[in-house]
Amino acid sequence: MKPRLTIALVFVTHGLTGVAAAIRTVQVQDACDPETFNAAFGAGTCIRNGGVNLDVFINQLMKHGSVGARHFAPDPVRLKEGSQLRATNHGGEAHTFTEVDEFGGGFVPELNDILGLTPTPECAALAQTVPPAGLIFPGESTDPEEEEVGVHHYQCCIHPWMRTDVVVR
Repeated sequence: MKPRLTIALVFVTHGLTGVAAAIRTVQVQDACDPETFNAAFGAGTCIRNGGVNLDVFINQLMKHGSVGARHFAPDPVRLKEGSQLRATNHGGEAHTFTEVDEFGGGFVPELNDILGLTPTPECAALAQTVPPAGLIFPGESTDPEEEEVGVHHYQCCIHPWMRTDVVVR
């Protein structure tokens, strides 16, 4: 009797409509030091406990072209067609998770200058809004969205070395 019940339940559950699609979360990471970042950029810029101070941040950026603590995980992101994607900020400062045609600079001229980058059109457009559109504050997430099959490039328009490809198959 139990096998029939199991089979019946399988047919019923597969016949349901409106079942939520799988949602893949990209973690947005950073390790800012509130004392040095807030002193330089204003109160509330960094709201975490401890982290990399601003001088070390600038030195790492100049030496390596990135700051390891600031990244997207996983990288790359792999999705099945029909799955949804969202980004959640696990760091202490604001970021964006912006789809771009090609990777490039963000909307912070000082960081672009250090990296020798020109802003992407998508990041330049965000910079025209006040406050910049697309900001994800600590603890916040983007709305889930479904991507088409293919490769999609995402970057942070504040920290343009924070990049990932989203591969949808």
